[in-house]
Amino acid sequence: MGLSFALLAVSVAVATAVGFVAFPRLGTPGRVTLFLRYAAVAGVTAVGSSAMYFIYGAGGGLLTLVLGDVAMVLAPALMLVAVSALDGRRVRRASTFALVLALIVAVVTATVPLPASLAVKAVALAAACAACAWVASHSRVEPFGPLRIIAFANAVYALYCLARVGVALAAGWESPLYLTAFSFGPATILGAVAVVAMGVAVVRLWAGPRAEVRPEVCPAGVAVVVGDWDLASAAYGPERMRDLVVDLRAAAHDLDPHAADVPRGAELTVADPVEALGARLRDAYGWAPEQTILLADGAATAAIRTRPGRTRRGRWGRGVSRS
Repeated sequence: MGLSFALLAVSVAVATAVGFVAFPRLGTPGRVTLFLRYAAVAGVTAVGSSAMYFIYGAGGGLLTLVLGDVAMVLAPALMLVAVSALDGRRVRRASTFALVLALIVAVVTATVPLPASLAVKAVALAAACAACAWVASHSRVEPFGPLRIIAFANAVYALYCLARVGVALAAGWESPLYLTAFSFGPATILGAVAVVAMGVAVVRLWAGPRAEVRPEVCPAGVAVVVGDWDLASAAYGPERMRDLVVDLRAAAHDLDPHAADVPRGAELTVADPVEALGARLRDAYGWAPEQTILLADGAATAAIRTRPGRTRRGRWGRGVSRS
C-alpha cells in the first residue's frame, strides 16, 4: 500500500509539473497550439483510463483502479483547460479545478471501498464535464461548430453520470436497470463515443476554416474590425490574427454587453467605438500601439456594412457582409 501511494504521488507531481510549467511555456505557444496540446493529453488520459480499468479487472490491484479513476476524471478536466486556453481565459483556474478533482478522486478511491468511491468519481466526472460544456458553449471562438460538439458531448456525459448515481442510489447497484444502462460496459461505450466526437471536433478546429456558416442577422451599430487583414496576416501570422480577433471581441463585450460578433471583429453601440476599443485593448489586454492602429470601422474598410437587419456569412477569421 505504501508503494502504491508513493507511485501515485510521483504521478500526480509529474502531471502537475507538465500542466503548470512545461505546456504553457514550451515555445510560448499561441492559443490554438496550447489548446491542441491539452486536448491531446486529455485524449491520452481517456485511453489510459480504459487501459487501467482492464488491468484492474485482470487483478492489477488498487493502484490501477486509482490511476484509472484519476485519468478518467482528468480527461474532461484537461479538455476544460484546453477550451479555456482557446477562448483566451486564464488557464490557472481551470488547471487548479482539474488538479483538485483529481486529488479528491485519488484519495477517495484509495481509501473508500466500492461502490461508494464509484459514486464520488461519477459526481466528480459530471462536474468536470459540466464545466467543460459550459465554457465550450459560451466560447466566442470561430468556427462555432466544433466547440458546440465538445459542449454537447460533455453535457450528455455529465447528465449520464448524474443519472448513473441516481439510479444506483434509488434502485441499487445490482438492479437490472443499473446493470443494463449504467454499468461498466454501457458507461465505457458512451464514453468512447464522446471521446471520438470530441476528437473529430479537435481535428476540425486544427484543420482551420470550413465552409461558410449559416447567415446571421446582426443588430445595428458600428462594427470595429481588424483592418488591413492581408498585410497584418503576413506580419503576425494566422494564429496571432485569430488571437487579436478574440481579444477584440472580448473587449467589445466588456464595453457593451450586447455587442455582436462580426467577421474579424465586433459590432457595438458606444461613443467613439474605435478609440474606446483601442484604449480597452491597450489597458486590459496589453495591446501594443502598432496593434491598436489596426482597428478600423468595418463599414469604412468595406469589410462589413452596418445596417439594421443585415445578414452576414463568415469564415474563420474572414468574412463578407451583405445587406
